[in-house]
Amino acid sequence: MKNIKSDTKKVARRHMSSVSSIIFQELYEIYPKSITLKSLAKNLDLREKTVKSTINKAITEEVPIEISLSTNNEITYRADPSEPISYILKEKQSAEEMLKLIQCIPANGSEEANRKRNNNNRIYEEYVSTLNDLLDKWTSLRLVDNEERRKSFD
Repeated sequence: MKNIKSDTKKVARRHMSSVSSIIFQELYEIYPKSITLKSLAKNLDLREKTVKSTINKAITEEVPIEISLSTNNEITYRADPSEPISYILKEKQSAEEMLKLIQCIPANGSEEANRKRNNNNRIYEEYVSTLNDLLDKWTSLRLVDNEERRKSFD
């Protein structure tokens, strides 16, 4: 494989394998161009089967990517510019779900456990509120499209 700073790229796309991270980074770097599976695999020194299965898994996990056919009927891949924002939208959705779970936990006899539960509840409430404010600001500045936000919650 190429000598790349995979740690930084892995951190940027958390919950993705290092292979997924380098594939999506490569697509993002060549945007708006698209690339065939064969070329992508060659550029990254990976097997085509590995690249294809990795992309298919990412699609299953709803990572945005554009797939099309080239003029000679080869499948091509192109980054979706909303990919980086999709992680923030997923994080917001995850935080909202965690907040619901925390709020459903009943108080018990342990004062320490109740205090920690209340602290976590407050942290998640503030986190969700901050993310909502940030996304509203980005939407009003037209940095993020409302359509992108709706897609992430469908």
